[in-house]
Amino acid sequence: MKHQTCLKQFAKYCSLNILGMIGVSFYILADTYFVSKGLGTNGLAALNLALPIYSFMDGCGLMVGMGGGTKYAIQKKIG
Repeated sequence: MKHQTCLKQFAKYCSLNILGMIGVSFYILADTYFVSKGLGTNGLAALNLALPIYSFMDGCGLMVGMGGGTKYAIQKKIG
């Protein structure tokens, strides 16, 4: 019974994560479309340079946030 609850919980969080990533992908797609219509090729070039930088900063923030939250939870449980 415990294994099934764990698997159900994992599926819930995994599916929510996938839906969130699909949402971000649609946001970037729509943003790219509107930038191309409004600013043309120079705007698309700037967007294509900025998106990897944004992704790197977002990834670093997620790593620090999740790592800090995990460390806090472990310390709180021990202490």
